[in-house]
Amino acid sequence: MSVTAEEMYPTAKPWMYLPYIAPMLISTAAAFLIFTNSSVVGWGFLIFMASLGILEPLLGEDHENFSWKNSRIFVWMMYLYSFGTVITFLGFLWVMAFANSGTDLFGMAALILATTGFDMLAVHADDGIFRYLLATVLFSVTASMGTVAIGHELCHRLHEPFSIFLSRLMGVLNLFSYYAVEHPYGHHITAATPNDSSTALRGESIVDFFKRTFKQDYEIVWAIEEKRLVKLGLPAWSHHNRLLTGMAAEAALVISIAALTGFLGLFFFSLGIIQSHWGYKAGVYLQHYGLVRDPKEPIEIRHSWGCTYKVTNWLSDGIGRHSDHHDVPEKEFWDLLPHLEGPQLPLGYMKMMGLARSKAKWENAMIPLLIDWDENHASPAEKLLAMDANEKSGNPELMAHAEKQRAELKKAGILKIA
Repeated sequence: MSVTAEEMYPTAKPWMYLPYIAPMLISTAAAFLIFTNSSVVGWGFLIFMASLGILEPLLGEDHENFSWKNSRIFVWMMYLYSFGTVITFLGFLWVMAFANSGTDLFGMAALILATTGFDMLAVHADDGIFRYLLATVLFSVTASMGTVAIGHELCHRLHEPFSIFLSRLMGVLNLFSYYAVEHPYGHHITAATPNDSSTALRGESIVDFFKRTFKQDYEIVWAIEEKRLVKLGLPAWSHHNRLLTGMAAEAALVISIAALTGFLGLFFFSLGIIQSHWGYKAGVYLQHYGLVRDPKEPIEIRHSWGCTYKVTNWLSDGIGRHSDHHDVPEKEFWDLLPHLEGPQLPLGYMKMMGLARSKAKWENAMIPLLIDWDENHASPAEKLLAMDANEKSGNPELMAHAEKQRAELKKAGILKIA
């Protein structure tokens, strides 16, 4: 299968590239805001972020495909986003160090004053809890987007070592270094099975999903690295293990933060890390929720929830077209197909993550779609798996559907009568 856009697609107009700068705008504005304390930029940033949630349903979906003649622009956008993320993180460290001991960390304020005339020390003189929380949110949002949205695309660019480096770098900033290993070498093999830490079970709340899979992420990466190193004749407990080197980098970062910013900085850094990991789980919770797959069968379009909402895909570099991404993982995000024949989320990612906060609202939206999936998408082997998942879900509607499935599968000879 080709991994590039077919020539039959119309050529994208120059203005069509513009919406994809949204992530870059976020990291740039975050970096500027954290250094300048600008109320204008602050309100603008807040309005922009709020407008995304409003615009997502208003702008609707995009089922079209285009041939992007200047696709390298997208790569540079991701690189610039990464740069903005690192600068934002440095700004967070500066704010925390200045709050903790009045230190001009790395002489950044002096450098800015000498080159621009802007007095960073003066504008941060009255910083308090609100400013500390703001700096925390800015670093957390940009770093988590950098790891699991922009970084997601970068970690798939295995032909570009610099892209992999940036993905892992942004992962370290919010203690997510395992992701660049787990995602391409774990999730893309085990998606929609119980062995996948990114597939939520039927009837599982987002809180239960978080608690169940947090440890599993690390266990999966350890198994991946151990298997890889055994094949190479190398010990798992060595500097060759990417999980260990990533955790070592994270430990060095935490120690450095403690040394540079004290307990105050470490406390707010911890808050940012919790938010980052929660945000990540909220995103992956909806991508394969409740879907099942026979591990002996390949991953198909039906094993991911698609989402063609424009804002979702502008913000996440096409991650909403998740089915095609799993079908051809090496395909560039701008060439991903919508695959409307597969299962689709009823709303964009932002709205769906909002629904996920309430188990009742989430299940009201998703249970009819799961029942439809069982009846119209599942293979014979998956019908058995779906029936079992419904029986274990604890949801009355799914459990009632399981009884119907059992009768139908017995009649069809798929389920043997005891």
